[in-house]
Amino acid sequence: MSLSYSDPEVPRRDSSTRSSGLQSVEQRNILNIIDQLRKCDLESTLSLPQLVVCGNQSAGKSSVLEALTEVPFPRNDNLCTRFATEIILRRATSDAITIKVIPDAERPQVERDHIEAFQESISDFEELRSLMDKATTRMGINQNPLSKSKAFAKDVLSIEIEGPSRPQLTLVDLPGLIQTETRGVSEEDVQLVTEITDHYISQPRTICLAVVSAGNDYANQGILKKVRKVDPEGDRTLGIITKPDRLPSGSGSE
Repeated sequence: MSLSYSDPEVPRRDSSTRSSGLQSVEQRNILNIIDQLRKCDLESTLSLPQLVVCGNQSAGKSSVLEALTEVPFPRNDNLCTRFATEIILRRATSDAITIKVIPDAERPQVERDHIEAFQESISDFEELRSLMDKATTRMGINQNPLSKSKAFAKDVLSIEIEGPSRPQLTLVDLPGLIQTETRGVSEEDVQLVTEITDHYISQPRTICLAVVSAGNDYANQGILKKVRKVDPEGDRTLGIITKPDRLPSGSGSE
């Protein structure tokens, strides 16, 4: 099953209309329990249901993420998704945005304590970019392409957004798959991104939102091979095609 998504502005229905089935108190309690279990690092023994947005680098995942959450995530021509990002949307009487970092369980305890100490609250999405940069620094990620420091991390950035019109939804955005090492991205980084993706999509209760760009050849879409390997029947995979408007009208690729 696939869904075609185009970048140009299109009329959008209110988020509460799109996901009215998730608005009950019972559904909210279930989602909150799942979120709490996920924070306890129980994934190795207990498979938790989750929506995961995955795909190749520059496949258009940011556009899909904005369409699903109605949150204006920062965009950059450079690699900007350097870790898994958990977006928690909850219905509440007032607007609130809380950002924190869940450290990788394999880090030394001193590093975990340092990372867990990071927690910020904002009231305006304009501040989201600067806070994400602070979180990136806290994880020890250097965004300078000339630096020899690691460019990605297994830590998870958690963004909890509450408001009266927010749906009750939790999803995870993964770093885009990289085909080869480049300036600022080592072979170890390429492997780390692959490991992060494999970790999430291999879990039996994960629904994979596999994002592919219409402008990229089918054979080059590495995410398709990966989801087919872990979900051969396609029971928990939804393909999302982005940028169909970028193809030349009447061309063979269209």
